[in-house]
Amino acid sequence: MNIYLLSVAEKGLFHRLEMGLVELAGIIKVLLEFIAIMLILYAIILTLQKFIRHCRRTNFDTVQRVLRLELGRYLILALELLLAADIVATAVSPTWDAIGRLAAISFIRTFLNYFLEREVIELERVTGMEMN
Repeated sequence: MNIYLLSVAEKGLFHRLEMGLVELAGIIKVLLEFIAIMLILYAIILTLQKFIRHCRRTNFDTVQRVLRLELGRYLILALELLLAADIVATAVSPTWDAIGRLAAISFIRTFLNYFLEREVIELERVTGMEMN
């Protein structure tokens, strides 16, 4: 029976690798959150710009539906990115507390995403019918 014990140098290397992975996960999490925030900001600016440009020239209800549809698509993508950021953060520190928080956040974001997607599909259907 061979018992393999890590040497002090190997333990130090393993610890440095683990800390590097934790740091990399933190960077990825912040990057994903930043991208999601920028995406939301871009969507809001784009929506306001289109609203100002089109609200007086065409039917207000049609403009509102189309803009909600476009904004909803961006929000769905942003929610997916935020969920991915939470998963990355939990992957490197899987404590029960972190897992519980991830489960709660995942549930809320998935719930929001589900209903937002349903609304987008309904808006696509209604808008598509109006265009035909």
